[in-house]
Amino acid sequence: MAKSIMIQGTASDAGKSILTAALCRVLAQADYKVAPFKSQNMSLNSYITKAGKEIAIAQAVQAEAALVDPEVNMSPILMKPNADNMSQIILQGKIYKNMQAADYFAEKEKFINVIKKAIADLKSRYDILVLEGGGNPAEVNLRDKDFVNMKAAEIAKAPVILVADIDKGGVFASIVGTLDLLTEAERRRVKGIIVNKFRGDPANFESGVELIEKHTQKKVLGVIPFLKDLDLPSEDSIKQQSYNQKNFKLDIAVIAYPKMSNFTDFDYFKNKEEVRLRYLKKAADFGNPDLIILPGSKTTINDLKFLYESKLAAKIIEAAAQGKMIIGICGGYQMLGQKIKDPNHYEGKENEIEGLSLLKTTTILEKKKIRRQVKAETLNELKFLQDKKFKNLSGYEIHQGRTLNESEEAVFKLKRKKLNKTDKIINDGAVNKAANVWGTYIHNIFINDNFRNALLNYLLEKKGYQASIVNLKTAAQIREDNYNYLAEEFKKYIDLKALYKIIFAD
Repeated sequence: MAKSIMIQGTASDAGKSILTAALCRVLAQADYKVAPFKSQNMSLNSYITKAGKEIAIAQAVQAEAALVDPEVNMSPILMKPNADNMSQIILQGKIYKNMQAADYFAEKEKFINVIKKAIADLKSRYDILVLEGGGNPAEVNLRDKDFVNMKAAEIAKAPVILVADIDKGGVFASIVGTLDLLTEAERRRVKGIIVNKFRGDPANFESGVELIEKHTQKKVLGVIPFLKDLDLPSEDSIKQQSYNQKNFKLDIAVIAYPKMSNFTDFDYFKNKEEVRLRYLKKAADFGNPDLIILPGSKTTINDLKFLYESKLAAKIIEAAAQGKMIIGICGGYQMLGQKIKDPNHYEGKENEIEGLSLLKTTTILEKKKIRRQVKAETLNELKFLQDKKFKNLSGYEIHQGRTLNESEEAVFKLKRKKLNKTDKIINDGAVNKAANVWGTYIHNIFINDNFRNALLNYLLEKKGYQASIVNLKTAAQIREDNYNYLAEEFKKYIDLKALYKIIFAD
């Protein structure tokens, strides 16, 4: 039976996800077959597995770090907020239902059984299970409802490493307070502590380590410095920021509506020094972008209303009339059309809403959710791809809705992967006659290096610059560099001998 180890935090954003990924890569480098796991995740950023199951992006990243394919049992419960007090529950990769908190916890035993089966399955096929917790394990008012922290550790028989973020301040109180609020059995399960995000030389925190160990009687396994910005997908919207504010030639604005989903689709623009990538929420900040992207949305109709109410809709329509390129991905593609119809009221009371009318399309929201990895071939309707027919584009679909293309040209020919069945070929997307407004249902399309670079070079030339963007490294190579960097930093600052002793203790 596999061994297990769990990373918990003293607070959200303590660095659990990244350190879990780092540990997955360290163990994979040591030739262990490793599976990441988080019993319950809340995020609007998701990933579609080869089996067509929807999971949290964090566990997909951790699986990639572990050099294994992401699978649904690594992320058996995904909560996607669609209102202040409501979430769509993705159970074992499929839509279960929309639930409020009280209804969700009323079915706690059902979810715990799902978690038990997922853990048992992974432990039967992997050498080591690396679990990630959520928030803080000492939320005493939620103890009887917990199955993401200590309950998951109990099921997996996992010792716990507690991670604290020193950058925010109060690291001693957060560690000591967390341990003090745990039950005696829970405290015994905590076998070590990691102090994360230390600015400066960690050797200067030796007295702090001594104080923590004295007050907790737990070993501090290491002090990890504040790491460089990583080109890895994040599950948290709080990570949104502007990138490369200096010396940029292209300004890319992603419209950050309230329920924006899968904004990690655009991470691949961050490492281009010619590009400024920013997330835009207010019309006053619109500026003069060269490319405007409408990303996916968990609540397309409400986010379209946000565009109108914030006056961003008028700015986008004006930019399109000026010849600026507008791209819509998934929900953003739906918004670019003339109407979005919701006859069964999946998103609210309205039967339909007027779109931005930049494409002659109509979307009908439907119960069925499309979840597939896809291969795509361009139909050469986009100016930046003329005479450059890339036949190996990849991505995935996650959408509830069918878009009718009334008169526009399609953008891609999709090959939808079906397990043990013949692949289905369909057309996807739409582009206007001027070819400056287009949309697609393909998420993660910008991971395709030649496609992304062709787009950026076209925009550079349009502004009078030389087409200068080339692949020094592919997106996949950059991702690998980040995982290896994480692993090296982890090994440099963590007492691996002590950590292995915790993992492999009888």
